[in-house]
Amino acid sequence: MKRPIAAAIAGVVTVGSLSVGGAVSAASKAVALSVDGQQQIVHVWGRTVQDVLDANDIDVSAADELTPAANSPVFDGAEIAINYVRPITVITDGVSQTYWTTATSVAQALAEIGLHDPATRLSVDRSTPLGREGLTFSASTPKTVHLTVDGQTTDTTTTAADVQSLLNEAGIQLGVNDRISLGRTATLTEGDTVEVQRVALAEVTETQRIDYQSVRTEDATLAKGVTKVTNEGKAGEKTVIYQVTNVNGVEESRTVLREDITTQPVDEQVAVGTKATSYTGSHADWMAAAGIPEPDWSAAEILVQRESSWNPNAVNPNGGACGLVQALPCSKLGANWNDPIVALKWGDQYVKERYGGWQQALAHSYSYGWY
Repeated sequence: MKRPIAAAIAGVVTVGSLSVGGAVSAASKAVALSVDGQQQIVHVWGRTVQDVLDANDIDVSAADELTPAANSPVFDGAEIAINYVRPITVITDGVSQTYWTTATSVAQALAEIGLHDPATRLSVDRSTPLGREGLTFSASTPKTVHLTVDGQTTDTTTTAADVQSLLNEAGIQLGVNDRISLGRTATLTEGDTVEVQRVALAEVTETQRIDYQSVRTEDATLAKGVTKVTNEGKAGEKTVIYQVTNVNGVEESRTVLREDITTQPVDEQVAVGTKATSYTGSHADWMAAAGIPEPDWSAAEILVQRESSWNPNAVNPNGGACGLVQALPCSKLGANWNDPIVALKWGDQYVKERYGGWQQALAHSYSYGWY
């Protein structure tokens, strides 16, 4: 079993051949042996560097640095230097890479691999020694990031490794509900944008109207098409409590937490007439009763035929026009809209005011298809 290096260096070994001959004597020699920069004087028997290594139980791999070479002759007062290679794993801005080095400190290793910018932030001190087992550490290089806080954007050069470190560096305190565009542990890279959104939650109470419903009920005592409000509707009132989410001072959303009805709405009750009334008498009797001059009867006959086919109870299902002359809205004729005399009286007044009479209204109807 090999002895520990320190013990091997410190010891004095008297191993050698009793034979005499060759270019180099096998007699005891004082040799300056340096291992990773730590030098000791050892006394050994042997002719070559390898003899010195064997005598001190020192193993050297092909990757290690040995000066002079193992088969070189050794003399009294010779100097032998061994520098062991060791692994270092550097996680630079989130990217991991392993190097092999003979450096014995972090600073020396960084110089070897070219990561010697003094602005680079390390997770270990630069003076940290490197043992044979190596070391793993993080390095964060200077980078420019865009930081937006409270609506203001600044470009800052930082060696912070992650978002939380950047915020700490900038003295940014986060509220319990605040948001960050990148995760707190996200690794920062050149050109990243980090936005802090200030989020405030508040309860807001509002009083709101509750619209009433209109309940329509058929009523056979009312003429068809006639409606009558039998009970006025009344709006109700409710208190609504919201949780409002404000982001950077602007409302983003609201959620109903509770609703309390303070006043119940009262439905409007509407009676809808369904009674169809029959009227006797000829068209001429109706026109005469309505006061339409006899010379206008022929024109009125044609126009009313076009409008309702002389059906006093006619209701247009699309527009709601009603009666002989299809008045729109039907309320223009009043409650007795399906009374032919009432409808013709209204129609007589309408054509006189708008066209000057029935003859002119008919002419307009022929020209445009309506009057």
